[in-house]
Amino acid sequence: MPTLPASPVTGIVFLIVALSLNSIKDGLAKMLDGYYPPAYLLCVQLIVASFILVPLIVHKYGRGVLAPRPYPQQIFRAIFFIGGVGLFYWSLNFIPLADATSMVFVAPLVVTAVSPFFLGEKLGAHRITAVIVGFAGVIVMTRPDLEGDRAGYFIALAAGGTLGFFYMMNRKLAALQPQLVAVTHASLIGAILLLPTASFLWVPFRPEDGLIIAGFLIFALAGQVLLISAFSYSPASVLAPFQYTQLVAATLFGVIVFDAFPDGMTWLGIALVVAAGLYVAYREARKIL
Repeated sequence: MPTLPASPVTGIVFLIVALSLNSIKDGLAKMLDGYYPPAYLLCVQLIVASFILVPLIVHKYGRGVLAPRPYPQQIFRAIFFIGGVGLFYWSLNFIPLADATSMVFVAPLVVTAVSPFFLGEKLGAHRITAVIVGFAGVIVMTRPDLEGDRAGYFIALAAGGTLGFFYMMNRKLAALQPQLVAVTHASLIGAILLLPTASFLWVPFRPEDGLIIAGFLIFALAGQVLLISAFSYSPASVLAPFQYTQLVAATLFGVIVFDAFPDGMTWLGIALVVAAGLYVAYREARKIL
């Protein structure tokens, strides 16, 4: 039986481990029970990430790489990033981890939907169908009834939409800088934008949260490094179908730690979103290969 070359396999393994660590990180954020504002957690995460990533890119590419260009697009990308992740952390205060994670997977569908307007890409019948199926899955999951208990789903949906614009900006800027530099700029600019709000978001540190926050930061950094490594070994078209392993890890974490298992309708919505996303990934891979 033929085997895949070593490099793509390595990239796939790194991606699966990275997404699993990210799910654990998100689960740890949920364990804090909303005591720390989402922007506060994200600010701490980005500051720590910047301290790690900035020396790496300076060592590899020189000090000149620290200047993000073009400035307006870099700032907008960072705004979409901190907005999407912040909304995701906020949604964890209301809904199970697996449900929030599944809602964020509308992001690739958002990129597909807006690509004709911002990326100049053609939106054919196949893409339109995938977007419709994906958003049908979102409706099944949210089951909007205009009652407060669905607020978390709409927050998570907003997170997925915002991250979709972040991914779109990544595509626009992909040819201008290496991926490691792009991740560093998003973290550094995001931290700078959030720092002025730190005094307004500050809450007293709870000593009992020390291990959880330490784990949160460790898993966030490890996941980020492995994610960067995955894309250095394998092209995005190869890795795209495996991104949904994060949903599996999030579900397992939710079941083990929170005893939260998605109901039947939620699983149906998840299946529709995943199927639409995989189809988009398949079509993108066919264009590249």
